[in-house]
Amino acid sequence: MSLLEVRDLTIQFRSDSGTVPAVSHLDLTVKESELFGLAGESGCGKSITALSIMGLLPPNASASGEIFFKGRDLLTLDKESKRRLRGKEISMIFQEPMTSLNPVLTIGYQLAEVLFTHLPISKKDALDKAVELLRAVRIPSPEQRVKEYPHQMSGGMRQRVMIAMAVACNPSLVIADEPTTALDVTIQAQILELIQQLREKLRMSILFITHDLAIISENAARVGIMYAGRLVELADTAELFRSPRHPYTRGLLESIPIAKGVALKPIPGNVPRMQDLPAGCTYADRCSYVRPQCREKEPELRLITEGHFVRCIRAEEI
Repeated sequence: MSLLEVRDLTIQFRSDSGTVPAVSHLDLTVKESELFGLAGESGCGKSITALSIMGLLPPNASASGEIFFKGRDLLTLDKESKRRLRGKEISMIFQEPMTSLNPVLTIGYQLAEVLFTHLPISKKDALDKAVELLRAVRIPSPEQRVKEYPHQMSGGMRQRVMIAMAVACNPSLVIADEPTTALDVTIQAQILELIQQLREKLRMSILFITHDLAIISENAARVGIMYAGRLVELADTAELFRSPRHPYTRGLLESIPIAKGVALKPIPGNVPRMQDLPAGCTYADRCSYVRPQCREKEPELRLITEGHFVRCIRAEEI
């Protein structure tokens, strides 16, 4: 059963030079208790999609389409309804905890604030609960740590604090926006293990945003690949890695180091500017499978095999 359904989501930014598209006609679902991976290069629209779900788009952005969460269209909610939803039913782990945590407030206060904002709990009980949350995310000496400030913690510990804040109210959906990007490999593995354990324990769904396909392969049940604001491939993770059908997905996988001495195959060219996309398929200028008809009309996202959707007219040939 689907917890989150994004239907025909289009996001645009207003600027002095006109309207700039960011996401175009995006469709995806996140099932209950599922970790769904959303991957793609920087600038493809992953994070802005997450912000639209959270109701945190900047003032110069507008979104159309539908985002259903537990049967409610989030795009139709007023500001107060969105505020009550954020942090309680839907929460987010941001990419850089040092800029997400308030540097002049203690860790304990920031954790407690989430609790007494959304739950009928006193500030004292919320502070006691903050200690329990830090213990749950394996921060040593939590009774001491709640009195400290973000700058007194390492990057890995700050990210654990962000995870504790995200799960404080037992939300149904957590959006993790590249939560391990700034961490070294060892700490990254620990954070990923912690996220999975909390997901299983609390039975929450996770929308995991990343550019790292290795993380996707080891953690996600299903994965969507985005390019230039579009979803270009969607499949079960095992199926996508076994049989990628979009040239962009294949290019991403061929760019991953597999063994010492084996040359990488980088994707040629650059990601196009969103206000200057090529005609037809947005990937046409970088694609080794391109044909004249690819430049005539943008392909639809279509079903190739059960549960496997691809936006490419030559998907069966790849």
